[in-house]
Amino acid sequence: MKKIYKVAVTEIYRKVVSVEAQSEKEAHQRAWDAWNNTEIILDLEDFEAAEMHVMDKGQEVSEGKLSEDSYIKGCNYDFGRGKGTAKNGR
Repeated sequence: MKKIYKVAVTEIYRKVVSVEAQSEKEAHQRAWDAWNNTEIILDLEDFEAAEMHVMDKGQEVSEGKLSEDSYIKGCNYDFGRGKGTAKNGR
C-alpha cells in the first residue's frame, strides 16, 4: 500500500549588500529594515540551495481516498544551478 509523506521544502536565497553604519549592530538593523521595507529584493539569481526534509513516517492511504491535486506524485524542478526530482529525492 502506498503512503503519503509530509515533506518540508526550504529554499535559501543569499545577497550581499553594503550598509553604511557606525557599528555592526546598526548595520544589521539597517539591513533588516531595508529588507523588511522591500528595499532589498531576493530573486532567482540569489538562489543558493534547497532542502527537503521528510517530517513524518507516512500515512497509508487507499488509491481512491485522496484527490489528484492533494499531493505530489512526482515533479521535476530546475533551479537554474542543477536539477532536482521530488520523486527521487534528489
